[in-house]
Amino acid sequence: MAKRSSHPFDALTARFAQIFAERVSAALPKAGRNGVSRKVGSLKRDMSCRHPGCKNRSKGPRFPILCEEHLKLPTKKQDDVLAKWAEKNS
Repeated sequence: MAKRSSHPFDALTARFAQIFAERVSAALPKAGRNGVSRKVGSLKRDMSCRHPGCKNRSKGPRFPILCEEHLKLPTKKQDDVLAKWAEKNS
């Protein structure tokens, strides 16, 4: 372990560094769930399944926004469900 210096300037710089670190950490946005922070004005995305009456979470925008169960439906049926949802929510 490093030997502490008795010079007053060293104590002053250490205190300054501590205060600076506290202020910088207070100014940064707090990390949310999983350490990911959101901007203050950003929206929370609707990740629910688009099938009527389904309360499950969807797999997200890279897939049709349907849950695991409704992704097993035929593509034509999926397209109909997504079209009805878009019509209702537009």
